[in-house]
Amino acid sequence: MTPRPLLAAAGLLGALATPLPAQQANGGGYVWAFRDVTFSTCVDFLMDREMAEKQLEAGYQVVPAGSFTALSPVLGREIEGDSARSALIASQVCVIEAPTMNSGDGLYSPTKKMGPREAVAYWAIAGMRSGGTPSFDQWIVVDYWTNDWQVRKQTESAFVPASTFKRSLAPVPESNRHTYSMAFGKTVLSWTGELVGRDSTASTELRSATQVFEGKRTIKWTATLSAAPQWTRYLPGVFHVEGKDDLAKALKASPIRMFGPMEWGGDARIVFTR
Repeated sequence: MTPRPLLAAAGLLGALATPLPAQQANGGGYVWAFRDVTFSTCVDFLMDREMAEKQLEAGYQVVPAGSFTALSPVLGREIEGDSARSALIASQVCVIEAPTMNSGDGLYSPTKKMGPREAVAYWAIAGMRSGGTPSFDQWIVVDYWTNDWQVRKQTESAFVPASTFKRSLAPVPESNRHTYSMAFGKTVLSWTGELVGRDSTASTELRSATQVFEGKRTIKWTATLSAAPQWTRYLPGVFHVEGKDDLAKALKASPIRMFGPMEWGGDARIVFTR
Protein backbone atom coordinates (compact mmCIF):
# COMPACT_ATOMS: atom_id res chain seq x y z
CA MET A 1 0.00 0.00 0.00
CA THR A 2 1.46 3.33 -1.11
CA PRO A 3 0.07 6.69 0.01
CA ARG A 4 -1.19 8.85 -2.83
CA PRO A 5 -0.52 12.61 -2.68
CA LEU A 6 -3.35 14.79 -1.46
CA LEU A 7 -3.61 17.72 -3.88
CA ALA A 8 -6.03 19.80 -1.81
CA ALA A 9 -8.46 19.39 1.02
CA ALA A 10 -11.16 21.41 -0.75
CA GLY A 11 -14.17 19.18 -1.19
CA LEU A 12 -12.55 16.38 0.80
CA LEU A 13 -14.99 16.52 3.66
CA GLY A 14 -17.85 18.63 2.36
CA ALA A 15 -18.89 21.02 5.11
CA LEU A 16 -15.85 20.05 7.17
CA ALA A 17 -13.33 20.81 4.45
CA THR A 18 -10.86 23.69 4.34
CA PRO A 19 -9.56 25.37 1.16
CA LEU A 20 -5.93 24.72 2.07
CA PRO A 21 -3.73 21.63 1.63
CA ALA A 22 -4.25 19.27 4.56
CA GLN A 23 -0.83 19.76 6.11
CA GLN A 24 -1.20 23.55 5.96
CA ALA A 25 -4.67 23.75 7.49
CA ASN A 26 -5.17 26.09 10.41
CA GLY A 27 -1.83 27.83 10.15
CA GLY A 28 0.58 24.93 9.81
CA GLY A 29 -1.29 22.15 11.60
CA TYR A 30 -1.66 18.50 10.72
CA VAL A 31 -4.84 16.65 9.74
CA TRP A 32 -6.31 13.17 10.04
CA ALA A 33 -9.38 13.07 7.78
CA PHE A 34 -11.95 10.34 7.16
CA ARG A 35 -14.59 10.18 4.46
CA ASP A 36 -17.70 7.97 4.71
CA VAL A 37 -17.00 6.78 8.26
CA THR A 38 -18.05 3.15 8.65
CA PHE A 39 -17.71 2.79 12.43
CA SER A 40 -17.10 5.23 15.27
CA THR A 41 -17.68 4.74 18.98
CA CYS A 42 -16.26 5.39 22.45
CA VAL A 43 -15.87 3.44 25.67
CA ASP A 44 -16.73 5.92 28.45
CA PHE A 45 -15.62 5.13 32.00
CA LEU A 46 -14.49 6.67 35.29
CA MET A 47 -11.01 6.68 36.81
CA ASP A 48 -9.60 7.01 40.29
CA ARG A 49 -8.05 10.46 40.62
CA GLU A 50 -4.58 9.18 41.51
CA MET A 51 -4.53 6.78 38.57
CA ALA A 52 -5.72 9.54 36.20
CA GLU A 53 -3.08 12.02 37.41
CA LYS A 54 -0.40 9.37 36.89
CA GLN A 55 -1.09 9.45 33.13
CA LEU A 56 -0.63 13.22 32.71
CA GLU A 57 2.45 15.22 31.90
CA ALA A 58 3.46 18.16 34.10
CA GLY A 59 1.36 21.22 33.39
CA TYR A 60 -1.99 19.42 33.21
CA GLN A 61 -4.59 18.69 35.86
CA VAL A 62 -7.67 16.49 36.00
CA VAL A 63 -11.24 17.76 36.37
CA PRO A 64 -13.80 15.72 38.39
CA ALA A 65 -16.62 14.24 36.32
CA GLY A 66 -19.26 16.19 38.24
CA SER A 67 -17.83 19.53 37.11
CA PHE A 68 -16.47 18.58 33.68
CA THR A 69 -18.35 20.64 31.11
CA ALA A 70 -17.39 18.35 28.20
CA LEU A 71 -18.81 15.24 29.88
CA SER A 72 -20.90 13.04 27.61
CA PRO A 73 -24.65 13.30 28.33
CA VAL A 74 -24.92 9.54 28.81
CA LEU A 75 -22.19 9.45 31.46
CA GLY A 76 -23.67 12.59 33.02
CA ARG A 77 -26.96 10.79 33.61
CA GLU A 78 -25.11 7.87 35.22
CA ILE A 79 -23.36 10.03 37.84
CA GLU A 80 -26.21 12.46 38.55
CA GLY A 81 -26.89 12.66 42.27
CA ASP A 82 -23.98 10.32 43.12
CA SER A 83 -21.26 12.32 44.92
CA ALA A 84 -18.77 9.43 44.97
CA ARG A 85 -18.96 8.87 41.22
CA SER A 86 -19.04 12.62 40.51
CA ALA A 87 -15.64 12.93 42.23
CA LEU A 88 -14.05 10.40 39.87
CA ILE A 89 -12.39 11.41 36.60
CA ALA A 90 -14.11 10.83 33.27
CA SER A 91 -12.10 9.03 30.63
CA GLN A 92 -12.75 7.52 27.22
CA VAL A 93 -11.22 5.30 24.58
CA CYS A 94 -12.56 6.11 21.12
CA VAL A 95 -12.11 4.63 17.65
CA ILE A 96 -12.87 5.93 14.14
CA GLU A 97 -12.85 3.69 11.06
CA ALA A 98 -13.22 4.47 7.36
CA PRO A 99 -12.38 2.82 4.01
CA THR A 100 -9.57 5.37 3.50
CA MET A 101 -8.03 8.22 5.45
CA ASN A 102 -5.86 11.24 4.82
CA SER A 103 -2.90 11.74 7.10
CA GLY A 104 -1.15 14.99 6.28
CA ASP A 105 -0.53 14.97 2.53
CA GLY A 106 -1.04 11.22 2.08
CA LEU A 107 -4.16 9.26 1.19
CA TYR A 108 -4.08 5.80 2.77
CA SER A 109 -6.09 2.64 2.21
CA PRO A 110 -5.85 -0.60 4.21
CA THR A 111 -3.78 -3.64 3.33
CA LYS A 112 -5.11 -7.19 3.52
CA LYS A 113 -3.27 -7.72 6.81
CA MET A 114 -4.93 -4.67 8.38
CA GLY A 115 -8.47 -5.64 7.44
CA PRO A 116 -10.96 -3.67 5.36
CA ARG A 117 -10.61 -0.29 7.10
CA GLU A 118 -8.19 2.39 8.17
CA ALA A 119 -8.65 2.96 11.91
CA VAL A 120 -7.41 5.37 14.55
CA ALA A 121 -8.09 5.44 18.28
CA TYR A 122 -7.22 7.52 21.31
CA TRP A 123 -7.35 7.43 25.11
CA ALA A 124 -8.31 10.74 26.73
CA ILE A 125 -8.83 11.93 30.30
CA ALA A 126 -10.98 14.86 31.47
CA GLY A 127 -8.79 17.77 32.46
CA MET A 128 -7.23 21.08 31.51
CA ARG A 129 -3.92 22.83 31.35
CA SER A 130 -2.81 23.95 34.82
CA GLY A 131 -3.92 27.48 35.61
CA GLY A 132 -6.96 27.23 33.39
CA THR A 133 -10.57 27.65 34.39
CA PRO A 134 -13.50 25.20 34.18
CA SER A 135 -14.75 26.98 31.06
CA PHE A 136 -11.64 25.68 29.29
CA ASP A 137 -12.22 22.02 30.15
CA GLN A 138 -10.66 19.74 27.57
CA TRP A 139 -9.81 16.12 26.95
CA ILE A 140 -6.15 15.41 27.67
CA VAL A 141 -4.90 12.68 25.34
CA VAL A 142 -2.72 9.95 26.81
CA ASP A 143 -2.20 8.05 23.53
CA TYR A 144 -3.15 8.14 19.85
CA TRP A 145 -3.13 4.88 17.88
CA THR A 146 -3.47 3.81 14.25
CA ASN A 147 -3.70 0.36 12.67
CA ASP A 148 -1.48 1.52 9.78
CA TRP A 149 2.25 1.76 10.42
CA GLN A 150 2.66 4.17 7.49
CA VAL A 151 0.11 6.55 9.01
CA ARG A 152 1.98 6.31 12.31
CA LYS A 153 5.29 7.04 10.61
CA GLN A 154 4.01 10.07 8.74
CA THR A 155 2.12 11.42 11.75
CA GLU A 156 5.20 11.17 13.93
CA SER A 157 7.20 13.04 11.27
CA ALA A 158 4.96 16.02 12.13
CA PHE A 159 5.92 15.56 15.83
CA VAL A 160 2.52 14.13 16.76
CA PRO A 161 3.24 10.93 18.75
CA ALA A 162 1.25 7.85 17.74
CA SER A 163 1.41 4.11 18.35
CA THR A 164 -0.10 1.16 16.49
CA PHE A 165 -2.98 -1.06 17.57
CA LYS A 166 -4.89 -4.03 16.19
CA ARG A 167 -8.62 -4.23 15.63
CA SER A 168 -10.85 -7.04 14.45
CA LEU A 169 -14.50 -7.63 13.67
CA ALA A 170 -15.86 -11.15 13.34
CA PRO A 171 -19.35 -12.71 13.27
CA VAL A 172 -20.33 -15.05 16.09
CA PRO A 173 -21.23 -18.41 14.49
CA GLU A 174 -24.92 -19.34 14.34
CA SER A 175 -26.09 -15.97 15.64
CA ASN A 176 -26.77 -12.41 14.51
CA ARG A 177 -24.01 -11.09 16.79
CA HIS A 178 -20.48 -9.89 16.15
CA THR A 179 -17.34 -9.56 18.26
CA TYR A 180 -15.36 -6.34 17.91
CA SER A 181 -11.97 -6.09 19.61
CA MET A 182 -9.14 -3.57 19.98
CA ALA A 183 -5.66 -4.46 21.25
CA PHE A 184 -3.59 -1.62 22.71
CA GLY A 185 -0.29 -3.05 23.86
CA LYS A 186 -1.17 -5.43 26.71
CA THR A 187 -4.78 -4.23 26.94
CA VAL A 188 -7.50 -5.93 24.90
CA LEU A 189 -11.01 -4.46 24.78
CA SER A 190 -13.74 -6.61 23.26
CA TRP A 191 -17.47 -6.29 22.79
CA THR A 192 -19.92 -8.96 21.66
CA GLY A 193 -23.43 -8.02 20.66
CA GLU A 194 -25.79 -6.93 17.90
CA LEU A 195 -23.90 -4.67 15.55
CA VAL A 196 -26.83 -4.13 13.17
CA GLY A 197 -30.51 -3.68 13.88
CA ARG A 198 -33.69 -1.75 13.18
CA ASP A 199 -33.24 0.90 15.85
CA SER A 200 -30.81 3.11 13.91
CA THR A 201 -31.61 6.81 14.19
CA ALA A 202 -30.79 9.52 11.66
CA SER A 203 -28.28 11.97 13.10
CA THR A 204 -28.32 15.64 12.19
CA GLU A 205 -25.94 16.96 14.87
CA LEU A 206 -22.33 17.92 14.29
CA ARG A 207 -20.05 16.51 16.98
CA SER A 208 -16.89 18.22 18.19
CA ALA A 209 -14.33 17.92 20.99
CA THR A 210 -11.13 19.70 21.97
CA GLN A 211 -8.07 17.70 23.02
CA VAL A 212 -4.66 18.77 24.30
CA PHE A 213 -1.45 16.79 24.68
CA GLU A 214 2.33 16.96 24.74
CA GLY A 215 3.94 16.19 21.40
CA LYS A 216 7.48 15.38 20.40
CA ARG A 217 10.13 18.05 21.03
CA THR A 218 7.93 19.34 23.91
CA ILE A 219 5.42 20.80 21.45
CA LYS A 220 2.10 21.59 23.10
CA TRP A 221 -0.66 20.48 20.75
CA THR A 222 -4.36 21.15 20.54
CA ALA A 223 -6.45 18.70 18.51
CA THR A 224 -9.96 19.54 17.34
CA LEU A 225 -12.22 16.60 16.53
CA SER A 226 -15.13 17.32 14.15
CA ALA A 227 -17.63 14.76 12.88
CA ALA A 228 -20.90 14.82 10.98
CA PRO A 229 -22.38 11.32 11.41
CA GLN A 230 -25.48 10.38 9.44
CA TRP A 231 -26.65 7.52 11.67
CA THR A 232 -26.42 6.40 15.28
CA ARG A 233 -27.57 3.41 17.28
CA TYR A 234 -27.01 1.88 20.70
CA LEU A 235 -24.97 -1.30 20.98
CA PRO A 236 -26.53 -3.86 23.33
CA GLY A 237 -24.03 -6.54 24.28
CA VAL A 238 -21.24 -7.56 26.64
CA PHE A 239 -18.04 -5.53 27.06
CA HIS A 240 -14.88 -7.26 28.33
CA VAL A 241 -11.40 -6.05 29.38
CA GLU A 242 -8.20 -8.09 29.47
CA GLY A 243 -4.71 -7.02 30.51
CA LYS A 244 -2.66 -5.70 33.42
CA ASP A 245 -1.31 -2.34 32.25
CA ASP A 246 -2.71 1.03 33.37
CA LEU A 247 -5.50 1.26 30.80
CA ALA A 248 -6.77 -2.22 31.63
CA LYS A 249 -6.54 -1.58 35.38
CA ALA A 250 -8.43 1.71 35.05
CA LEU A 251 -11.22 0.12 33.02
CA LYS A 252 -11.55 -2.87 35.35
CA ALA A 253 -11.75 -0.58 38.40
CA SER A 254 -14.40 1.71 36.89
CA PRO A 255 -17.92 1.47 38.35
CA ILE A 256 -19.27 2.37 34.87
CA ARG A 257 -18.07 1.10 31.49
CA MET A 258 -20.22 2.15 28.54
CA PHE A 259 -19.58 0.92 25.00
CA GLY A 260 -21.34 3.02 22.37
CA PRO A 261 -23.46 4.39 20.92
CA MET A 262 -22.14 3.69 17.44
CA GLU A 263 -22.06 6.40 14.76
CA TRP A 264 -21.44 6.01 11.04
CA GLY A 265 -21.84 7.72 7.69
CA GLY A 266 -20.63 11.22 6.99
CA ASP A 267 -17.13 12.55 7.47
CA ALA A 268 -14.78 13.23 10.38
CA ARG A 269 -11.44 14.86 10.97
CA ILE A 270 -8.94 15.58 13.70
CA VAL A 271 -6.97 18.80 13.15
CA PHE A 272 -3.76 19.09 15.16
CA THR A 273 -2.49 22.64 15.78
CA ARG A 274 0.35 24.02 17.87
